[in-house]
Amino acid sequence: MKRFMRRSIKIVNDIPLFKKIFSIFFIFVFIPLLFLSSQFISQIDFYINDKLHSQLENASSITISNFKKAIELAINLAYTIYSDPRVIETVNTRYFSVEEFYDAYEKNIKPILQNARILYPQISQITIYCDNPTILNADGLAFLTDEYKKFLQKGEKEGKNLYVLSGLENEKPYVSIVLNLNFYEQYVPKYQQSTIKKFLRIDLNRVYLNSILSTFKDGHIFIADKKGTVYFSDLLYYNQVGRLGELLKEEKNQTIVFEKLLSIELPYFENWRYIVTTNNSGISKRLFEHQRNYLAIVVLCFTLAFFALFLIVNSVVSRLSVLARHIKKARKQQFESINIEAGKDEIGQVIEEFNIMARKIKELLEKEIKYELRQKELALEKKQAEINALQSQINPHFLFNTLETIRMRSMLKKEFETANAIKLLAKLLKRSIRWENDLITIEEEISAIYDYLEIQKYRFGEKLKFEIEVDEDVKSTKIPKMTIQPLVENACVHGIENSKGEGRIVVKVLKEGDMIAIHVEDNGKGLEDDKITELLRSVKGLSSDKVSSVGLKNVFRRLELFYNKDFSFEILRSQLGGLKVVIKIPNKRDFEYAVQSVDS
Repeated sequence: MKRFMRRSIKIVNDIPLFKKIFSIFFIFVFIPLLFLSSQFISQIDFYINDKLHSQLENASSITISNFKKAIELAINLAYTIYSDPRVIETVNTRYFSVEEFYDAYEKNIKPILQNARILYPQISQITIYCDNPTILNADGLAFLTDEYKKFLQKGEKEGKNLYVLSGLENEKPYVSIVLNLNFYEQYVPKYQQSTIKKFLRIDLNRVYLNSILSTFKDGHIFIADKKGTVYFSDLLYYNQVGRLGELLKEEKNQTIVFEKLLSIELPYFENWRYIVTTNNSGISKRLFEHQRNYLAIVVLCFTLAFFALFLIVNSVVSRLSVLARHIKKARKQQFESINIEAGKDEIGQVIEEFNIMARKIKELLEKEIKYELRQKELALEKKQAEINALQSQINPHFLFNTLETIRMRSMLKKEFETANAIKLLAKLLKRSIRWENDLITIEEEISAIYDYLEIQKYRFGEKLKFEIEVDEDVKSTKIPKMTIQPLVENACVHGIENSKGEGRIVVKVLKEGDMIAIHVEDNGKGLEDDKITELLRSVKGLSSDKVSSVGLKNVFRRLELFYNKDFSFEILRSQLGGLKVVIKIPNKRDFEYAVQSVDS
């Protein structure tokens, strides 16, 4: 057997390459493909039909997606009105005069409805119904009569807050999004005892939505409710609805390609479905074109395959196979050299270049991995060292001066304010020593500042006056610990201590759009403009001059660590006569979670 195999291989190897390829091509390629092609052409109609249907499905999916986006925008608007306290307050209020009602309507309801009509072309009408007997019918607001209670009863019966209703009203078709306005009754104690029933009705603009469906150029899309009535299609006129069969009578050669549940895309449209149709003659024409193109491709492929096989040789195939295997290994980061007789032609040159590239990549990867690991270790160590250094810095000047003042005052006088000063100092010491969290609320930071200023007032007496103003909206926002207090300390040390007259410190924390503005100013001696510029450059690390206090540098560095470049730090001349420090940071409610994520 082995002898026979060796002899057969020798005979094949002795046959010229052209004859070998020609024989193999006709015996194993041409004849089988000729037979398979005849079978394939007989079934091509089925496959092309399936392909055309897939194309129609993809094209219709884009149109339905645009339709879905328009509906979802209307639903989002419904929920926006649903959670607007102005709307709930207006419809729940008992009015004692027509003027009182219209004032509330003009202020709270009318602007919302007007903006919605301008911004949402998919909406034709927005109406809020409620059974508050003191309201009057107005544009977008109406009394809940028995006729419209059926809208509310459907949702109550099925236990739904938002649902879609369709039908005829005054002989005109409508498709409406209905939302029970019961959000505040569920979650706000003030309204939990309210007995007023109210709901929001948004009528969809069928003309606009039909225009979206008209973008489907390969046929028509019909959207029907669970009763089979078509409410949306590019074939419908303004107030027209109808059954699918009746609408297709006017269109020739239309056939239904498929139909699907619309609720898969829009759950609120329960049991609604959309139907896609196309033109039969177009399908037949495209089938013929595909068959003709297929035959042309088969003939062309046979011709090209013959010449391609004629040009291919064993050595090329074998070397390419080896190269392909090593490339696959390289994808798995196994960079091995190809140890074969590559030759000096183009393929040989590629194999040689591959070997050089593999060796270099292997060396570079090893160096890069080691370098990246080292850089990450250094960065983590540096970051931790900076944070530890910033957290460990305490200003002994303030602590010792305060303790000495309390001691001297307590020796000279027997006063209760001494005990209070000691109590406040203890609180400050506890905050400084116990650094459990890098983030605290603005309210907690202001509380520490208040304690600090009370101690300073104990020290300076009537010489020190201070004002603290904080917006309620930002009190619960968390910021890096010791952001504001060092600024106040700086104002006391450099602004009040050297002042002969009455010292004044003003602290303000205000909300400005998406930012929080922190202002700390005093009425001390202040600095010249060039000194202020030099001080600010030193604080920001742009100058080597050691003119800034450690406190200001620490504050700037901590802000830089926590906010990167998303903050501003300015030193200005104060209207009180001294200096004013203004810091603006992002108003981030979820800042604590972001920091925890980075730390982890």
